[in-house]
Amino acid sequence: MPAIYLDWNATAPLLPVARAAWLAGQDQAWGNPSSVHLHGQQARHHLDQAKAAIAKRLGCRTHELVVTSGGTEANALAIHTALHDTPGAPILASAIEHSSVLRNADRHGVVTRLPVDVCGRLRLDALTSALTPMTRLVCVQFANNELGTRQDVPAIVAAVRAGAPQALVLLDCCQGAGKAALDLHALGVDFASIAGHKLGAPKGVGLLYARNGLRVEPLIAGGRQQQDRRSGTEDAALVGALAAALDHDCDHLAAEDVRQRALLDACFARIATSLPDARWIAREADRLPNTLSLAHPGVSNDALVARLDLAGIAVSTGAACMAARGEPSHVVAALGIDRDLARSVIRVSIGHLTSQSDVMVFADEFSRKVRKLSD
Repeated sequence: MPAIYLDWNATAPLLPVARAAWLAGQDQAWGNPSSVHLHGQQARHHLDQAKAAIAKRLGCRTHELVVTSGGTEANALAIHTALHDTPGAPILASAIEHSSVLRNADRHGVVTRLPVDVCGRLRLDALTSALTPMTRLVCVQFANNELGTRQDVPAIVAAVRAGAPQALVLLDCCQGAGKAALDLHALGVDFASIAGHKLGAPKGVGLLYARNGLRVEPLIAGGRQQQDRRSGTEDAALVGALAAALDHDCDHLAAEDVRQRALLDACFARIATSLPDARWIAREADRLPNTLSLAHPGVSNDALVARLDLAGIAVSTGAACMAARGEPSHVVAALGIDRDLARSVIRVSIGHLTSQSDVMVFADEFSRKVRKLSD
């Protein structure tokens, strides 16, 4: 791992409490939760307790949670369910949704990508105009993975209920869980997705919240686990680790919000002193405390990321899945900012282990790299 890790939105380091919970689950709950004997029932109890703890943190009921392999599967399952009886129906999604939403939506329906403003906020007028009696699903992120911008979820849900009461709402919470308070019942959405590795749990575990009364259509046939909503033997240890990670993050939510905002404010202030043309994209928006979308005209973000990596600092050009494919960010493109500025945008995302020294070292290295690339 690089000496300074500033790519927490790609994946968060495994929390010690999550690792301990996973090991305890492997020792105490290794049985098949569907088995009726003692070992199976121990695993079932461990799984049920973990799901109950998660449901309490998310403001929902235990039976409304479906265990998945991660956020991508959760989004795919929700979209599959929403369009199961009406394939090819209209879907509305903001233009900055994660690819796991946009690509699955394209497979199941006819997608209209709704515009956002320069800070990545969904334009409510565009949403209201696009809603019709045929709209089946509306997809929106709680918070964007590249910008940190939080959407006005209550206003979006209210608009959908008024303009298309038959439509379902999928809220992608993969970047929100553990970084902001979530009350899914209060938000009034129909589906919500969670990815464990974004909040310090192991990779390979996630959740789909499906509002009480919704019939979830399984993606694959199998043993009819989870009330025939997602076949496959549940991993009680992984779910226990997810519960432990979520508990940890929620317990430290308020303090980390203040601390992380202060770190990024100080980081950008240092950069701006050295580079007056530096820009913090979407700074004015209601946003996550840990995300800085940083740009400077006249430089390439790919070159910046590579040179910072050589200096022992890990940042990204955007979503890790797209960066690995060498594809430009559709999120930044949707903002309508100057193309020269857009091609320089990098994402800095921090977490509970990030120190003031980390962000100040980054600020100085960023300034040095930009000056060299601009020469």
